[in-house]
Amino acid sequence: MNFIVKTYALFCLSFLLVSCNSEQKMSPEEVAVAFFDAIYNKNDLDEALTYCSPELAQEVSQYVSAKNAARRLFNMSFDSVEINAAFGDMNVRQEFTTSGQLTILFTGYNQGRLYKDLKNIRMIKKDRNWLIDEFLPDPDYN
Repeated sequence: MNFIVKTYALFCLSFLLVSCNSEQKMSPEEVAVAFFDAIYNKNDLDEALTYCSPELAQEVSQYVSAKNAARRLFNMSFDSVEINAAFGDMNVRQEFTTSGQLTILFTGYNQGRLYKDLKNIRMIKKDRNWLIDEFLPDPDYN
């Protein structure tokens, strides 16, 4: 009986240690959506900066507020917006490489009018975490 109790206790302890150390990492899509959600819906620049590479975070932090960053960096402003990771370089992300491009789709309202827009970003993988590294130029629809 003593052996069973010790084995059970060891199993429980091992399970707790493994579950505490296995922090769930966000996918590139989740990171991108979380960044733009922090900017547009939560109006929280500090949270948005946690999803950026150090170089990009330094650039974005110069805008001081989320509304200013949204207006100056992305030339978009919304009263309410839905943000989705649209197309992208799915093969790059599935092969666990260190970078890839992602397109983000915005569908939102500003002063009662519906607007849709796309933004392209470059993602990098740093220490097993995906981060936004660069805002790419808007697609040319001509």
